[in-house]
Amino acid sequence: MLNFLSSLFTPDTGESDGLDKSLIERATERAVDGTDPRLRALGNYRKQLREPVELAVRHVIELIDSLPEAVPLSRQGYSADPRLRAFFASNDHLQEVLGGFSVISEYLQDLPGLKPDEIFGLLTMEWKERNTLGMERQGDRVRKDVAQITVSFFNHRFACPADNEEETRLEMKKRAFDYLLKLALEKIQAGRGKRQELQREQRLLDKKLDAMRAGAWGLEAMFSTGEEPAPNLDDLAAKIDAVESELLELGDASGGLEQSLEQLAEVLSQPAHWLYRDDVHLRLNHMGVKMDESSSGPVNDLQLIGLFSASGERRIVLPVRVLRSELPERPDFFKQASRYLG
Repeated sequence: MLNFLSSLFTPDTGESDGLDKSLIERATERAVDGTDPRLRALGNYRKQLREPVELAVRHVIELIDSLPEAVPLSRQGYSADPRLRAFFASNDHLQEVLGGFSVISEYLQDLPGLKPDEIFGLLTMEWKERNTLGMERQGDRVRKDVAQITVSFFNHRFACPADNEEETRLEMKKRAFDYLLKLALEKIQAGRGKRQELQREQRLLDKKLDAMRAGAWGLEAMFSTGEEPAPNLDDLAAKIDAVESELLELGDASGGLEQSLEQLAEVLSQPAHWLYRDDVHLRLNHMGVKMDESSSGPVNDLQLIGLFSASGERRIVLPVRVLRSELPERPDFFKQASRYLG
């Protein structure tokens, strides 16, 4: 696991004409530690990563700083905030989900001294739309089997707990930057795996070609039943040439680190491609049914924030704060099981 640097993102790192130099240096070393520390063997790694790291850091800062202020995640907040009423089926459901966040209880348990009165964090969840048949009131009549689209929110998570909002946002920035490093590492590993696969294929094809040139396959063809065509020497040679060309593009063993550095720089130089924010606008009634602009009934216009990645991941996010005094007790499954079993 990476050694989290508490000072990686600090509120005073900005300068009038750019980012703080020490921040870029720390982020560069974190990028190398998070992917392949052997990259330090390349004397030019800092120079090659400086601009990509600065682009990634700037994007992460702007991404997190654009999030709204934390809202209360509580019974009262549920009654006042239509977003929470959309995220949770009921106030009891909110309490159930909140009580199940082990990250909060673990955070409080690990804190020395007095516990904070309030815990800040980031609420995240997935959402999906589903075509259903429902009822719709039109004047005094109720129509049945009306095609509708319902929206549900699930897989709620609580991330980056802290005793103040500033610390929560610093942790969000570190995690967003580390997410880019994870994607870069996946690209590096995929490239190395492909290279190893091609090298194995090349060795196998070389053996086949040597055997054919020695005449072994020619004898095999003479005694064969004729059900399979004899191997084509020209085709095998062409395939080997193609493998060699692809290996040259990937780089040999001595150039593997250079390629890894290029892949890391490539991801960090396009942070908005790999991780970005987009607004999610939903018009929902109290049943979670999508309503169009012409709907006359009560409806909530929800302006939500979605975080998306190029790998297809997507989450609705909302900064929240929770009063420790309002935290429900976590369910004791052992006691429940003992009670059930008598």
